[in-house]
Amino acid sequence: MKRRFTAFLVLCLVAGVSVAEQALEQQVERLQRSVDSLNVLISEARNRYAVEPESREQIAKQLVSLEAEALAMKCKYDGALKRLTEREQNLFAQNSRRANVALEQNVVEDTSSVTTYHPKRANLVYNGILGDMLTASDLKLLRASQQSESGVVTKIREYLRLYDKMANLQLEYERVDTQIAADSVLSLLDSVREIANSTAGVISNRWHDIFDNKVYVYNLLMEKSGKMDILSAAEQELSSALVSCEQKAVECQSKELVEYFYRKRALLDYEGKVAASLELTSAVDSLARASSQMKQSSYCLPKIAVVRRAFIDHEPIKVIKPTIYNPKNPIPHTKIYDYGTVYRVRIGIFTKRPNLTALRGVTPLSYTDKYHDGKYAYFVGGYRSEEEAKEGAAYLKKLGFRDPQVVMWIDGKYISNIAEWKSKNLGYNLEITGITTLPDDVKAHIGLRNEQARFSRVGTAFIVGTFASKEDAELVASEIVAMNTSLKVEVKSVK
Repeated sequence: MKRRFTAFLVLCLVAGVSVAEQALEQQVERLQRSVDSLNVLISEARNRYAVEPESREQIAKQLVSLEAEALAMKCKYDGALKRLTEREQNLFAQNSRRANVALEQNVVEDTSSVTTYHPKRANLVYNGILGDMLTASDLKLLRASQQSESGVVTKIREYLRLYDKMANLQLEYERVDTQIAADSVLSLLDSVREIANSTAGVISNRWHDIFDNKVYVYNLLMEKSGKMDILSAAEQELSSALVSCEQKAVECQSKELVEYFYRKRALLDYEGKVAASLELTSAVDSLARASSQMKQSSYCLPKIAVVRRAFIDHEPIKVIKPTIYNPKNPIPHTKIYDYGTVYRVRIGIFTKRPNLTALRGVTPLSYTDKYHDGKYAYFVGGYRSEEEAKEGAAYLKKLGFRDPQVVMWIDGKYISNIAEWKSKNLGYNLEITGITTLPDDVKAHIGLRNEQARFSRVGTAFIVGTFASKEDAELVASEIVAMNTSLKVEVKSVK
């Protein structure tokens, strides 16, 4: 009777805490829905910004307001999520302490009893025979670890929800068509990634403790039972699981989830052998089912690897007479992009700004005094390749410009002498075409071959670089084509 009352009391106390935890979980879910709703509104506003040029000023103000509201809501969500995590940790500790009190009472009663028969239970750790073989403290450690596993599973589900959000943001980044929209999506993706990484850290810390504690107790059981062959085999299997984890994790988004998968699978096999050695048939069957389900699952999530996009205005040279530039529509300052490569034709460097008639009606023009000792450098056009820019320079020469020069910017760096730059920056890039989105497994494979590889997109082509040798680039190109025959991969020198 005393034992039943103790169990009832523990259940009542746990239920009281669960109500508060449930309320906090509901608050987190409400805040999550609010954040999701704001993200939908932001996405719709970005789409309107792209198709309604006459309303862009008003839409831009709405975007700023919505993004500020989304950021504030996200801060509330992060705070509630942090409180929930702390609450769960406290709950696990409280449950363990309460279970320990009941367990110690049970152990005292069991040792004073003359009955040695124990019913065979499906849950290995709650079989009474373990109480005969372990000290009270070791049995308490084992059962507390078993109880804590549900918290790890909860955290894994939370991580999977965050991963889905990251994957959706990656797709949205591929769809947006303005730099402002892309930067906003990347910012939100970074925030979600930060929360996901924090959640993965919690999973890892909790699971390591549970795993180490359970293996320690099972090793004690096998030593006391004289089952050294099972213990030795288990040590080899657990060690092999860690090696497999290290090899597989490099391909996956979360090493923590992969590690959970391999260690959990190996632990279930070990528990099954422990149960079999103690002739606990119900536990053997239960563990076999759990092991089968685990082997059908995988926690190797494809990596969220965003290919950074360059939103560069590429415009060929035109001649419009009379010129479109005037005091009300002056020649703009040269736009410098912090990412990507753009070629332009420099038509002159002037101490004073030239007369508009001297520029022969060419467009698009721009100028800057940022280079060449503060003198005014004038540029025209915007090209994807040096070859296209050279054709533009030849055309300008026919129009009467004395010495048009092709120049380039790489990630915001101005290069006025391309030939000299080439002589110092030899390398090879891959140009991948034939698909609208670069597959995750291809990106992961390139990352394995070249950790410093950079991805960019120019039109429908994906540019990957830089490789130090042509042989390295050609090897990776052949491997990519073998992985996905729909891709066309060309090796191009960047010299």
